[in-house]
Amino acid sequence: MQLQAVLIILIIALGPLFITVYGVVFYKKRLQSKRRNPINNNLLRSPGESLRHRIEDVNLDISTYLSLVTILPLMLYALYISFSSLKNLSLFANVFYFVISLFSIVFIIYKLIKLVTIKAKLSLGYDAELAVGQELNSMMRDGYWVFHDVPAENYNIDHVLVGVAGVFAIETKGRSKLKQKDGKADHRVIYDGYKLDFPGWSETKPLDQASRQAKSLQTWLSSAVGEDVQVKPVLVLPGWFIERSSGAGMIVLNGKNPNSVLGRVYGNPLDDKLIKRIAHQLDQRCRTVKTQALQST
Repeated sequence: MQLQAVLIILIIALGPLFITVYGVVFYKKRLQSKRRNPINNNLLRSPGESLRHRIEDVNLDISTYLSLVTILPLMLYALYISFSSLKNLSLFANVFYFVISLFSIVFIIYKLIKLVTIKAKLSLGYDAELAVGQELNSMMRDGYWVFHDVPAENYNIDHVLVGVAGVFAIETKGRSKLKQKDGKADHRVIYDGYKLDFPGWSETKPLDQASRQAKSLQTWLSSAVGEDVQVKPVLVLPGWFIERSSGAGMIVLNGKNPNSVLGRVYGNPLDDKLIKRIAHQLDQRCRTVKTQALQST
């Protein structure tokens, strides 16, 4: 009798979900059997491609936990009513059931808070990469090649710029601004060639990351094209005013009008044939985006 009651509750709660999912999957397979996508090659990666996928995963997790917040209390209450109507539950059973229910709900709320925090951080990074990517794309008018979210061994380079002025590995960092009191500047970053002094904190890791990724890209490109390729590291902090206190260190920009700095040719310009060979290697590495329409998976 108890088992029968539990099965009825589960069918009522989950039956419509399974029917809906099955209907959607059946319709999708039927549509795929009659049509195919006219685009038969992979597409280039967009700015923030990796972050976009991570945000989608987080959104899915958030939706799942929000659904549990709605469904779980009703299911727990329905199960409790079903069991208590069949026989009198002991005090221990009532307390145990209450503790389990409370723990489940608190755990879901904790996971939701954590996921929302993660999404906020990822969204800031995605906005920054998208903004910088759009600025860099403007350099295509001057004959530059721009690649975004370039896959490496176990990381991604946010942007790679290739043109007559050279090859640039560009790392973008989204940093929110603190609201400063007493009229203090809340938009200025001082770069002394070794560290970044923000209003209220300092960082060196973004500089190390940009330098490390540029060296890695330089090693791979030199091997791929069969001759020495110099890659210059660049760090971009969109929305900030960059003040240099020293001439040492790498290029640090706020992302606006990148051609004014990255388009300058120092020394010998990069050979056009070499530019095309480098661009070809990067194109192959970045053309990984599967088409979405009429796909089986």
